[in-house]
Amino acid sequence: MNARMVGLVTGGLLLASCTQALIPPTMADEVGKTAPSVTDSYVRGAVSGAKQYIRNYLSINPDCSSMGNAKVIVVTEPEHGQVILESGETYPDFAKDNVRARCNDRKVPAALVFYQSEGGFVGTDRIVLDTVMPSGMFYRHEFTINVR
Repeated sequence: MNARMVGLVTGGLLLASCTQALIPPTMADEVGKTAPSVTDSYVRGAVSGAKQYIRNYLSINPDCSSMGNAKVIVVTEPEHGQVILESGETYPDFAKDNVRARCNDRKVPAALVFYQSEGGFVGTDRIVLDTVMPSGMFYRHEFTINVR
């Protein structure tokens, strides 16, 4: 009886392993996993009802040319407003010792993130963004937004 029990358990593990490999993951499956790269939290401020710049995601080569567009996904929507994603341009802010620091004096292509609260809302809101860079780097960023 013990040998049969081990066989069933082993067979069940093998079946679970095969089933998992055959079923493609959904976005919900992927979002729940631990971020494979960088996870950071930020605090920002916003004026109630006004469109507020939150941050940008850019990826450039040492010659200041674009490496491509970042893919930004809103994982957690704000409860009291909206996230606005735009393609645009911005000035980078690389450290002086970075080979790309010479690009800081010119606008480069970027994904721009804005937040706008509901009119009249005053309080705290929260958003979570997942971003995949052209290099394959992954970021999960959480923003607490103090709306006044």
